[in-house]
Amino acid sequence: MDTIIQYLSLESLAAYLGLPENYLRRMAKAGIIPSLNVSGRLRFDLAAVKEALIDYQRKEGGKRL
Repeated sequence: MDTIIQYLSLESLAAYLGLPENYLRRMAKAGIIPSLNVSGRLRFDLAAVKEALIDYQRKEGGKRL
């Protein structure tokens, strides 16, 4: 059975995580969190972003961008 991935907009991800859109945009641009650019708009796989944020926290200790 194929897994269906639902992608979130930047606005939806920011609201879900309680983080500013600009911060998430910088993290995506830096390659810290995975994202897709679809016609100029960022889209995010929530599960992949959560995993990336956990890894980032472990490795960087929450270093600011």
